[in-house]
Amino acid sequence: MVNVVDLRSCLESWPYDAEQNARMERGVDGRQIILVRQPMGLEQYEADGRPDGRRVQGRETILDCHQARINAAKQTQSATVAGLTPEDCAELFDEANAYYHRLIVLFRLKDWARAERDTTQILRLLDLVKEHASCQEDRVQLDPWRPHIGRINAAARAMSLLDKRQYRDAFQIARDAIGIPEAFGDGALDPEKLADALLESVRGSLVKRSILHRQEESAFLQRDDYWTIRYHGHTALLKATRGLKCLACLLGCPGREFHVSELLASLRETPVTASAVLASGRLCKDGNQLVTAGLNDGSPILDGRAKAEYKRRLSELRQAVDEAEQFNDPDRAAKAQDEMNAIAQHLASAIGLGGRDRKTSAEAERARCAVTKRIKKAIQKIGATIPPLGHHLTARIKTGYFCSYNPDPDHAVNWKL
Repeated sequence: MVNVVDLRSCLESWPYDAEQNARMERGVDGRQIILVRQPMGLEQYEADGRPDGRRVQGRETILDCHQARINAAKQTQSATVAGLTPEDCAELFDEANAYYHRLIVLFRLKDWARAERDTTQILRLLDLVKEHASCQEDRVQLDPWRPHIGRINAAARAMSLLDKRQYRDAFQIARDAIGIPEAFGDGALDPEKLADALLESVRGSLVKRSILHRQEESAFLQRDDYWTIRYHGHTALLKATRGLKCLACLLGCPGREFHVSELLASLRETPVTASAVLASGRLCKDGNQLVTAGLNDGSPILDGRAKAEYKRRLSELRQAVDEAEQFNDPDRAAKAQDEMNAIAQHLASAIGLGGRDRKTSAEAERARCAVTKRIKKAIQKIGATIPPLGHHLTARIKTGYFCSYNPDPDHAVNWKL
């Protein structure tokens, strides 16, 4: 026989109040659960374990599963420890979201011990991803949240000590971890003032929002003299510069290589056609490639080190294609082949007949220096306001005589331009 719960009667007996909408209850089996009254229903969290009560492969959390796998690989002294794939990181980020949402409720219930436990869990997760994520974007994705979680963790520890009347220890944490000045009353530490200061210090960090905005569209939009840049829930407004304009060109055509002369032409108020660029003497046509023209008094487009890196990467890709074909993995083979084709196209732009280096003209060298400086300065400005995007662009923007934006295939960004 199925037991039917009358949710309406439960809601009617507990009217919604935004200030008093959470309480601890007992489940049918006696375990503690957290109920949160919402305007149109109820949310339920497990008080212990994963917030949804689910176990993963016999372990309490997804974090525990990956930590155990990595520890086992280290104990066997494996030459390489398998990193966290983008899919692994997405699962971990979702788990962090669940713990964070429960954390907000625990603070409302003044359950400091469990709040400290959940923040410690999230910090462990951040450490694991930062050390073992295979993709640079995943390693830095949650870094902006680390100070928030650390502050909440310190506040929970200090509040717990205040409840135990360990005032000096609580103040030590408040001062060292959060930077709260000592509050005195008649020459003695005032616990109530310290508690108020602790709660006020984490108010902004306890706003209910997702830790990661993976599905949000990113934007790089110019309006008048300013660029509006949005990435993973962070927004910046930056004064227009030529470097930002160059970045917008690259972001709009991922994977395409722009010669620096093309980027300089794009900065002009009147668009310059490809034929005009050719006529200027900056570039000349060689089949389907645009290459530098002018005096051959410059340096090679690719130096010896760059050629060696390309050669090494081509060898790796050929091996990857062979392995993919052996294991009947056409998608992996296609990705490797696409990268090989891109490298071959770039080499064709830099190396002429008989393997001779194509030289850069003095004008092309000046253009390379100017464009590289502008792009790097623009990325630094972006990184100062949106650190994850700064890391992303540093890793994915290639500069030189040919510039390009090369996002990770597993982390393609949907840019609105």
